Amino acid sequence: MKKLLLFSLITFFQLTFGQFENLPQKTVYFKPPTNWTNVCSYMNFIDPIVTIDFFPPGNQMTAACEGWYKTTYAFYKANIDFNNCNAFNGVIFPNYENYTLVTEDTIFYDYSEGPISNPPACLLAVNDPSKKVAIVKIFPNPVQDYVNIESDKNFVAYEIIDESGKMVVSKDFNSSKIDISNLKAGVYFIKLKSLSNETNVVKFIKK
Repeated sequence: MKKLLLFSLITFFQLTFGQFENLPQKTVYFKPPTNWTNVCSYMNFIDPIVTIDFFPPGNQMTAACEGWYKTTYAFYKANIDFNNCNAFNGVIFPNYENYTLVTEDTIFYDYSEGPISNPPACLLAVNDPSKKVAIVKIFPNPVQDYVNIESDKNFVAYEIIDESGKMVVSKDFNSSKIDISNLKAGVYFIKLKSLSNETNVVKFIKK
């Protein structure tokens, strides 16, 4: 009976995940707080849709450089959770810490800043064929009226998101200069969407 149950479970996982073998491999990078002694992450599919969810702590991430860690998953769109590994079989301990985001691409997530588009050179130098990095320059920062965007990508649309995660602006990207004069002072993120449907996020401060 036990062997039959084990066989059934193995067959179920093979049937469930066998169809996803050709999904694109994407590397996720995370810079944790300096007081973390362990760094884990796990991924739950959004696209393609599966009926199985994964729970913390997940996989131990590999140290990369300058305080950054990395791991690789295969997905089109997914929910990624970075955590301090302080959970056991789904039971979360009181000092469990985590940072979560949704992504469709390689992501660089700094715990103190959120997703960034200006990763350190030591990460860009790694030979990683799955990486699709666009260097996006944003200036001035902090900014009063207009944000200037420079990149080698052709962006077609953008959204501006406030610190709470609320979208406050959504427009076509027709110029490298974005008018933010009507925004209140604070921290914002610009989500830039390219012709190839890739997304880059940059942070700015409105004075």
